[in-house]
Amino acid sequence: MGERAFWVGTYTGEAGGGAGVYRVLRRPGGALEAPALAAEAASPSYLAAHPGTNVVYAVREEDPGAVLAYETADGRLREIGRREAGALPCHLSVTPSGGHLIVSDYGSGTVRAVPLRPGGGFAGDPDAAEGHGSGPRADRQEGPHAHGSAHAPDGTVLTADLGADLVRSFRIERGALRLAGETPLPAGCGPRHLAVHPGGHVHVVTELAATVIVLRPLDGYSGLEIVAESPATAGPAGAPAQPAAIKLGAGGGYAYTSTRGADVVTAHRVLDGGAALEPVADVPSGGAWPRDLHVDGEWMHVANERGGTIATFRIGADGVPVPAGTPLRVPSPACVIPA
Repeated sequence: MGERAFWVGTYTGEAGGGAGVYRVLRRPGGALEAPALAAEAASPSYLAAHPGTNVVYAVREEDPGAVLAYETADGRLREIGRREAGALPCHLSVTPSGGHLIVSDYGSGTVRAVPLRPGGGFAGDPDAAEGHGSGPRADRQEGPHAHGSAHAPDGTVLTADLGADLVRSFRIERGALRLAGETPLPAGCGPRHLAVHPGGHVHVVTELAATVIVLRPLDGYSGLEIVAESPATAGPAGAPAQPAAIKLGAGGGYAYTSTRGADVVTAHRVLDGGAALEPVADVPSGGAWPRDLHVDGEWMHVANERGGTIATFRIGADGVPVPAGTPLRVPSPACVIPA
């Protein structure tokens, strides 16, 4: 595989030592070159790319919350627009058609759909869906906390609400988010991020229970039912664990989670066409407090926020990631996406 560039989102100011969005280059052998600052920004902790253009989006996870659009050129990012968000926007995804940017606002619990132009720029004001509900964990679940989104094959937008222990299903109709259904998850589990398996099942990693819950779609993803639950790591029960992200490997044969506290990435064997997961191996994440991870064919890159590193792994034939070289120093990294 040849060279490949990546964007890295970081925490800045009081939240971390970064300065904005960085660009790193992976050489054919897997080594990452030193990061170059591509755009100064306030805590662009999560990034997403438009599927058909050279536009990249970033959250501003500070007060006031916002989302920004950048045009890429010559390794730099040029801001081409911004829209307001709720409190503490923490996650982004783009609809497969490229028509909307989905924003999860952790602080306010809202989910927003921002309309996009064909070229990737913002086309109008976002439509917001308010959250509701709470959970038994008073320190983390006093109210709704939207924390991630994913897209079902039929176009349904699936969102995880850590504060209310819910997965919500939305349809976008005439630019507006219409609630199609809600799926309650075990009380106190704190769903964080989601991934949709090629077989149709939805995998949800929970931050507070440190599990992965598998959901089967009902009625075109307007409803979901729990069919399996397994630990987020392969380690002993009761070990410090705050899972952060879940991503699928090539072909969907394995899923991968990152877990803070334990500071590991975990390979999960996917069983029964996506209907169950089995954790098979924990691997040290290459730093402290792993946040997002990106699987790129045989490669994996992990953003270790408190360790200040991007660690690179090569995924073996058995699905287990193996460290590849020395982790790259990057200040307070939280997200890695391909450029």
